[in-house]
Amino acid sequence: MRREDYLTAEFVEKMRFSYYRERKIMDIEPKHLALLGIDLQRYFLEPGRKAYLPSSPELINRLRNFYTYAKEMGIRIILTRHCHEGGKMARWWGAEMRCASADTEIHPLLQSFADYIVEKRTYDAFYRTTLEELLKNLEIETLIITGVMTHLCCETTARNAFVRGYNIIFPIDGTLTQNAELHEGTIRAIAHGFAPTPTLEDVIQWTRRWE
Repeated sequence: MRREDYLTAEFVEKMRFSYYRERKIMDIEPKHLALLGIDLQRYFLEPGRKAYLPSSPELINRLRNFYTYAKEMGIRIILTRHCHEGGKMARWWGAEMRCASADTEIHPLLQSFADYIVEKRTYDAFYRTTLEELLKNLEIETLIITGVMTHLCCETTARNAFVRGYNIIFPIDGTLTQNAELHEGTIRAIAHGFAPTPTLEDVIQWTRRWE
């Protein structure tokens, strides 16, 4: 699969113009919020790693700014940490992400933002994990989905969260995958049936309108 450095200001604005509907986010009150950072691990975000995504520096920069704002606002930040050894995931990808490996550590520039870390073994952050119990204990109603990869773990988790009754916000520039085509496919589908697709800056402005 082709990998490209695509998460540019021009790409984000094009996606926003095509798929963002502001009224969808204004229907959601910014209370009982949690920010979910999916698989922000060295395996994907560090140069030289097997699944390195070329736009990682841009994503990390955007997320660090947004997560800093979230911390200031008291929004809980939950990061997931993925690994798999054997089973269908390893067969499909032809490789394991070993749980004890340095590859699966949260990227050092993002790890300190975590209020909680949830371990997962497949695309869906709810499947056989502690995530839903944690969200119930925190009385969370709305999830802001960020992380990698846009069209795999992020999209799968967003769809499942919607079915479970959560409000979902899926920022265009808050997730990353291998190329623009895959990213746009997810944004198109999510915007149609599951969640508003603002930019991270739009999310900040949305929360401020309710202050």
